Amino acid sequence: MPKPLSQTPRGMFIIALADWQRAWTDHDRRAASAGFATATGQAHLAAMSDLSTSITAIEGRIAQTPANNLAELHIKITILSLDGLIRPEFQSSILEDAMRMVAEAEAEA
Repeated sequence: MPKPLSQTPRGMFIIALADWQRAWTDHDRRAASAGFATATGQAHLAAMSDLSTSITAIEGRIAQTPANNLAELHIKITILSLDGLIRPEFQSSILEDAMRMVAEAEAEA
């Protein structure tokens, strides 16, 4: 029996990331087998470029969306990280969220 799909934001991202990786690998394999210089190979390389552009746009929107609580910040860090390290292009966004949350917590105390 198949596992139910996770409906949490992190679970949905992990599923989407796996789908993107499969699509990337599939297009790369097909481009290589068709020959990178052929029309078919070029079409697969273009599809890989489209995937990369889509992922970059999604990451950019996530980086610009403020986290409202610690759980959202954790998800944002997970999505914008590679191997557990926040990528340099997203560090300021994460830091701004964290500093805002600290200031809000101090104001409430």
